[in-house]
Amino acid sequence: MNLVLVSALLAVGSFALFWGGSLVAQGYLYQQPAERLPLRAVIAAVLMTGFLTFWISLDKRSPGKYDTFFEFAPYTTTTFGEFEAVRWQPAPGEKGKVDLRKDEKGNPIEKKVKFKRVPGGKGEFHEEGTGHPFVLNTSEMMTGAIELKPDGGGEPARYKAELKKDSRTGALTYTGERKFVEENGSRYVRSDQLGVLYVPSTGVVVLSLLINFTLFVVWFVVLCPVLRFGWGHALGFAAAFGLATMLIVMPLLFKPNRAAKNLAPEAAARGMDAVGFAGSKVAA
Repeated sequence: MNLVLVSALLAVGSFALFWGGSLVAQGYLYQQPAERLPLRAVIAAVLMTGFLTFWISLDKRSPGKYDTFFEFAPYTTTTFGEFEAVRWQPAPGEKGKVDLRKDEKGNPIEKKVKFKRVPGGKGEFHEEGTGHPFVLNTSEMMTGAIELKPDGGGEPARYKAELKKDSRTGALTYTGERKFVEENGSRYVRSDQLGVLYVPSTGVVVLSLLINFTLFVVWFVVLCPVLRFGWGHALGFAAAFGLATMLIVMPLLFKPNRAAKNLAPEAAARGMDAVGFAGSKVAA
């Protein structure tokens, strides 16, 4: 939906709320409403609409980055179009357990396979040379790490898979979100969103918290000095309406932005059912 149209609808709706709501609430609480209430409602609507429009515009540029307090993502993202998958192979271990093929130093033997994003809208990565789509693991191999360079530049880095070991069988399996986390760093890649590099950012956290806090401040300013509610009533109403805005209004206003810019590739779930070497399913 066009941002100008959204702003216009917000302005009309908030004006009606501030004027009609204040007439009823102030008539009940103070016996009579504040002087020049229509003008005050206009000023309040401009303040609230301006702030909400600013927040929506931020989300339109970076969907989900500066979300409400309950949903905001504490990271920035960049992209990559190719990577090398570091593959391990299984080998018989002690007492019938599953282990990895290792070199003379006891380190897993690695085989690197290069993958590139296939042109088009699906966001799939295929093996260079063979054209085979990327899978996390099969009964014959496991992806233990990936190596990549972000599209924005920078040095290539290695991202290790988060793994756990079954104490009974010795099989390695992926944990949690099946992430590849940067060695000696905090950046990571989710296996269900290949092509997107997540970069944890303190700045994003601070700005997101500031925006959410400012929402309550704007509500208080609108209610107390502008609409002339008593500060006690203004604090209570600001808390209630601020939470309602976060939980109900903003998700509705953000929704068109998220639908227009879905970062998850269509084929992201490839390999998600693979669970390790022993008795694993081969990802399609």
